[in-house]
Amino acid sequence: MKNIPTDLLRTFVTIRDLGGFTSAGEFLGRSQPAISLQIKKLESLLDTKIFLRGTSLDLTEDGEYLYQAAKQILEINDRVITKLTGENVSGRVRLGIPNDFELAFLPKALRNLARTYPNIAVEVDCDISKVIFQRYQKRLYDVCLVMEPERKDENRDIRDYRIDQLAWVMSHGNLTDSEFLPLVTYPQGCIYRAMLEGSLERANKPYRIAYTSPSLLGIMSAVEEGLGLTAMALSVVPPHLSKMIETERLPSLGSVSIGLYYRERELSVATRHVLDFLRAGLANLAPPPILSGR
Repeated sequence: MKNIPTDLLRTFVTIRDLGGFTSAGEFLGRSQPAISLQIKKLESLLDTKIFLRGTSLDLTEDGEYLYQAAKQILEINDRVITKLTGENVSGRVRLGIPNDFELAFLPKALRNLARTYPNIAVEVDCDISKVIFQRYQKRLYDVCLVMEPERKDENRDIRDYRIDQLAWVMSHGNLTDSEFLPLVTYPQGCIYRAMLEGSLERANKPYRIAYTSPSLLGIMSAVEEGLGLTAMALSVVPPHLSKMIETERLPSLGSVSIGLYYRERELSVATRHVLDFLRAGLANLAPPPILSGR
C-alpha cells in the first residue's frame, strides 16, 4: 500500500485555496520551485494529473476528488495533533489590531486558534494604526498588526505583511454631485485620512470633512446613511458597500502595507502559535470585486 505524505496534501490544498503556487509558497514558507516539485511528487505517487495544464489552476476530475479527500485527511491529522499536543500549550497573548481588521479576519483566525490551542488566551485591543504602534513600542502588546504607507525597500518576512490597494467606499450609487466631496473619516493620525486628504489635495479636488468617528461602526453607519465617502483597504471593504479604485472625480489613493510586528527573541510558545494563525489570516484575505462607476 502507498502512503500519501500529509505535507504534499497540505501543499496541494493550500495552492487550491489561495489560488496559486506563488501564494501557497509564501504562506508555507517555501519557494515556488519547491512547491512545484511537491505537486510533481504527488502526481507521480498517485499516477495521475491533478491540475489542468495551462494558464488557470482548474483541477482535473481526479484533482477535484483528491481535494475533497485531502481536506478530510488533513482535518483528521490536525485533530489528532491537537488532541495529543495542543491542549498542553497555554498562555496569555496581547494583540493590537486596527479597527477594520478586527472584523475582516480576526474572528476566523482566533476561532481556528481556539480549536487547536484552547488554553491560549488572546487579549485584543483595537484602534487606529498609529496608536496601536505607539502602544506596541511601549511594550503593551506582544504582537500588533498595523497599516502603513507601502515601502519601496520592504525587508520583512514575506509572511508578515501584504500590500493592499486603498479603495473609495460609499453607499450604493451615492457619489455626490456637490462641489466639495464629503468625507467620512477617522480622527487625525489615521493613515486612511492622511492618504484621502493628500490624494485629493494633489489632484486639486475640493473636499470637506462631513463626519469623524474613532470607531469602525460609526464610520460604516455614516457611509451607509449617505453622509459621505471613506477609504478602506480593498480586502476589508464590506460586500454591501460600493468600492472604486479611481474615477474621473476620485483620484487613486495608492497602496498600503498591512503588517505584523513582534519581538522575535521575546516570543513565547503561545505567542508563536498566535503569530502563525495571524499570518494565515493575513494570507487568506482576498480583495473583493470592484464595482466600477463614475
